[in-house]
Amino acid sequence: MKMFQEMLMKDLGWKLLSIAIAVIMWFMVININQPVDTRTYSKYITLEQMDVLTDRGLTVKNAEDLAATKVNIKIKAQRTALDRLNQSNDWLQVSVNLSGLSNAMDGDSISLPVDVEMLGGYTGYNIVSKVPTSVDVYIERIASKSLPIEVVMNGELPKDALYAEPILSADTVKVSGPASVVEQVVAVRGGVNAQDVVGNIQLGAKLIAYDVNGTPVKGVKLSMSEVTVTYHALNAKVIPIKVNISGTPAQGYELGETICTPQNIEIIGAPELLADLSYVQLPDIDISASRDDVRKSFAVANYLPEGVTAKDANSLTIQVNVQISGVNSREFTVHSDQLSISGGESGKSYAISGSVKVSITGEEVILDSINESTLEGIVDVSGLPVGQHKVPIQLDLPEGITAGNAYIVVVIAEDAVVPDNES
Repeated sequence: MKMFQEMLMKDLGWKLLSIAIAVIMWFMVININQPVDTRTYSKYITLEQMDVLTDRGLTVKNAEDLAATKVNIKIKAQRTALDRLNQSNDWLQVSVNLSGLSNAMDGDSISLPVDVEMLGGYTGYNIVSKVPTSVDVYIERIASKSLPIEVVMNGELPKDALYAEPILSADTVKVSGPASVVEQVVAVRGGVNAQDVVGNIQLGAKLIAYDVNGTPVKGVKLSMSEVTVTYHALNAKVIPIKVNISGTPAQGYELGETICTPQNIEIIGAPELLADLSYVQLPDIDISASRDDVRKSFAVANYLPEGVTAKDANSLTIQVNVQISGVNSREFTVHSDQLSISGGESGKSYAISGSVKVSITGEEVILDSINESTLEGIVDVSGLPVGQHKVPIQLDLPEGITAGNAYIVVVIAEDAVVPDNES
């Protein structure tokens, strides 16, 4: 081992010098005697001098197809030069020059050569061939139109998620390009993913032009490539409907039940808008001199603050029915033996004589159940002096039944005093 190290280190300087000279000579030989090779490269076409057409209201109908056309170029050069081209072929440019189309017209089809050149002053490259060598350019007039921007939701939001209508940074977009292609465009849509809609958020939606079949249309330009879509999260709340009745029905009629459909509605809106909203107040309903039910319809949107809406479409209209019914009245005869005295004093006698007719009103079904002979009532004589009086009677009637004013004669007398000696 020691002997090997001594041999390795002996004359080390001369050995390193020899290696360096050998490397230099190898590079010299390579550079002087570099073999020539041929390789094929691919580049896409660039259209140049388009303003020759656009300044005259024309364009290349198949511009997008041309830009997607790949040209295969066979280049001959030294191998090291080709290696450099492999590393970056940005030096290589493929183009179709439109400068010669100053007299072109709408509908023309013109064949133009494909130009290939090396940029940056690089030499030593020989372009052997190119495929294709020329392309057909179709000329058409430029057209444009504006269309509303549609937002499409990809996926579905959670069932309990509530959002206001999205707000777009722009409502319309201008579509321009070859007339025949622009004519195919019927809609411009931007898509957002449902999973990205969380809380109050702004999302970018890439705009795409579509034809009547929902297929993307190529070859048109949009005045903007993307629209910003703003979503605002909403809350929900259930509140009652309130309505007031004013006036009184016609004589002989009475106010019945007020039926509101629906009685409550679920509303949605920003949390700060719902915080102080506890009910919906409808306008007063006037029933003055009414003989029939009064029916009114109200559009709920007219009575909600801006930014608050009804969640259920069935609640968009509120129906109110105020029932008006005629008063049922019947006349009953009450006899003195059906009445009792209330509030009488000791030492006095009370006599009720005769009968009286009483008008009783209420629902017909209840009136039908009243038996005239079983009616009972009282006559309150509290504080009345001796003599004959007309005293109001108070009948014991079922709930919801009322009696008109009726009076009956009560005779009050002092009780006779019997002397002690007569006893």
